[in-house]
Amino acid sequence: MTRSMQRPTKILIMVAGISLMLGFQNCGEFVVDPSMVAQFASLGATDSAGAKLVPDTDQLDSTCLTNKAYDACIIRQNPIAKDISTLSADPSARRVQIASQSRYGVKLTSLSGSGKLENATLSVRAVDGSQVAAIPSALKVGPGLPGASGFEQANVYYWMNRAAEYFDARTGGALHAKNKGIKVVVDDTITGYETASNTIRLKMTDSSQTVAWSGDVAVHMFGLANLMLANPNGWKTLATAKHLTCSAIDKGCCTTLNGCGNAIRFGVAEYFAASMFPDHTRIGEAIVNTGNPQIIAGVARDVASLSANTASQIFTNSTGNAQAMGLLYAAIWWQVRAAAGQKSSEIDRIFLEHLTLIDGADDFRTAIAKAKTVDARLYGGTHAAQFDSQLTARGL
Repeated sequence: MTRSMQRPTKILIMVAGISLMLGFQNCGEFVVDPSMVAQFASLGATDSAGAKLVPDTDQLDSTCLTNKAYDACIIRQNPIAKDISTLSADPSARRVQIASQSRYGVKLTSLSGSGKLENATLSVRAVDGSQVAAIPSALKVGPGLPGASGFEQANVYYWMNRAAEYFDARTGGALHAKNKGIKVVVDDTITGYETASNTIRLKMTDSSQTVAWSGDVAVHMFGLANLMLANPNGWKTLATAKHLTCSAIDKGCCTTLNGCGNAIRFGVAEYFAASMFPDHTRIGEAIVNTGNPQIIAGVARDVASLSANTASQIFTNSTGNAQAMGLLYAAIWWQVRAAAGQKSSEIDRIFLEHLTLIDGADDFRTAIAKAKTVDARLYGGTHAAQFDSQLTARGL
């Protein structure tokens, strides 16, 4: 394990005008009802291949760069989660290593027809405002090339758009970000979601590499945007009594094992990311991973691995770190989703709708109580027992 994995992740978190935050098993059940495919048309002008979590058109292919079947060649998930144990300190050599991972051939869907990587839900651009042309010759390029961001823009568009298609279809059109025109900026100097301008920013530096290479982190940020768009006024403040300043981060820790609003925000974003990568829920910031999950304040950033951890354990191990506690919130939902089996799309619907109810004053118990009201309204309380079981198992 590298030293970068061992130390707690420090991420700037602010509320009000700007909110900056970073940030599975049972893959057979993640198939959208064919009757919902029509939902995709509302996301863009072109047909969508998003009826399944993994479209038949998209696959790892060593010939991706020359194969005309694909619009772009991107990274399947965190760049070094499986195949590279270490990365070179030399930027040029590192780009070569990352390029070897960039052979996931994909078709781009829900494009607006403008010739750019955009639709009514999101629009991707470089930090200087330029937008790459949505054509293979501009997208099938090497990652991290100085002065160019075609690869980064394609990677981010694909994963955020796929998340939009997938969640909107599974929930009957309940995606909060739908048609909200989120701006996504790659190779920026910060990573976060800016509420005032409805912008997701993804950082790039030589030391931390580029966050836009990690589809899992991109989806995490898209999940955070959905939360803020669902109830923007509710997150202007975080309950002082439920938060502490720690590691020089204002309200970076929860005061009790019951959790806090800041933890809920991080957990919501992690649930989005885990849902897109159900077989490998190891979310990695940029490319610091070496096959293990990132470690946040002593807690593995792997939602599926936290199936039996109690709130007391994580609170004690992390000294209340809000992001570590947020992993627990995501894990609670992940287990409820798994228990729902073939009705797991109902949990996603409850999840998205509860985002309109929760706010900076909530903790885990009050947030789940609000989710149960959605369950009662939509499904007659079918899943209430599973929510209660999870709270009991976690010591909440």
